[in-house]
Amino acid sequence: MGLFGKLFGGKSPEDRKARAERLMDDGDFGSAKIELERAIEGASGDLKADLQERIDECCNEIALGRVDEARRLIRQGDLDLARQELTGALEVAVSTDVRETAQSVVDELERDDAVELANVTDDVTDEERWVLISGSWEGPQADEYDEYGDTFADGILAVHDGRAEEGLALLEKVLEGADAPRYLWLEVGRARLVTGDRDGGRDALVEFVDSLSDDEVGEPLLAAYIELASIAQEDGEFEEAMSFYERAVDEFEQDHRPYFVMGVFLRDHDHLQEGIEVLEAGATLMDDIRPDWVVFQELGHAYAMAERDQEAIAQLEAVISFMTSRNILDFPPRSARKLAELHEKVGKLDRAADLYAQLAKGSDRDNHALYYREAGRLLGELGLEDESKRLLKRARALDEAEDDAESRDEDDAGRSEEE
Repeated sequence: MGLFGKLFGGKSPEDRKARAERLMDDGDFGSAKIELERAIEGASGDLKADLQERIDECCNEIALGRVDEARRLIRQGDLDLARQELTGALEVAVSTDVRETAQSVVDELERDDAVELANVTDDVTDEERWVLISGSWEGPQADEYDEYGDTFADGILAVHDGRAEEGLALLEKVLEGADAPRYLWLEVGRARLVTGDRDGGRDALVEFVDSLSDDEVGEPLLAAYIELASIAQEDGEFEEAMSFYERAVDEFEQDHRPYFVMGVFLRDHDHLQEGIEVLEAGATLMDDIRPDWVVFQELGHAYAMAERDQEAIAQLEAVISFMTSRNILDFPPRSARKLAELHEKVGKLDRAADLYAQLAKGSDRDNHALYYREAGRLLGELGLEDESKRLLKRARALDEAEDDAESRDEDDAGRSEEE
């Protein structure tokens, strides 16, 4: 029996309700809602009313999940995506209190102080910046850092301010006096890397990894493994990079992120099939409600490299669906452009033309002329001559404007040399 057969195999409304309740207990409210909606189709009376209540409960939990995601996005400064999450939360929420919760975050997002805090502008005080930086630290990490006092805090703020050399000197001073540094090695390693000391940075990160106990598996450790693998990759040390990726996968086996970076690494280093298998494994671990669209993108490119065109199209279309479901029409060029190429390859010229036309409206302005030209060419092949000519004229206009700009730059450069 396939995956969906296993998931939705119950035939009676009662079976489906029981399955949905197990999914709700596991926190998978999206899948539970689908199961309940299937159950209600064959239910009546009290059971139907009960199922509707459970559906409403799932909707509210999904909405609250999107509110939590919006708050996370606000903290990291992704305000546009946060707004889309909040819009989705308001659309799916059923109860008044959940809608009010979502609306309160919308209102907060629109206040000037929330925008300034999320963007960490120069006007924000050291205390406010410290709250933002320290908010991501885990318990043992924060406890250790509390022991180091003002010198450590000044060093961290200096590094985050772009004064890496000054910050590193302060952190190294703290390191000299520390009795049993652990997480401090992580901060020193990061600062060394920023200042260009790759060997010192690597040594500090290794010290950090080796200092942790077996049960301390958290975000800092994952970040260190990925950074160490990246350093080895830059040095051309394939086996060493793989060793760090493998350790990350072993210790974070339920997290899709180490699978993702390892899969991309393998794909890009002539191990295409192995990379695909690792990316596929990571994709199965993603949150169905809040998937990571970059995984769809990279798996799509891997399938394309393997000439598995239909699978590549499905993954890259998932990227587009992710964006459009959040009312984002400025598609990632890397996904949309490859998807257009694949659709043309399999004969779906209309879909390819649509994608190029949409890219011509997006933020990749340097390639707008190319996108108009490709869309116009494909529409011409489809026999839509008027529309084709219109887009090709736009492409020529942009090309001419670029040529004029280059000529002006050359003239300005010539005059400067004469002077």
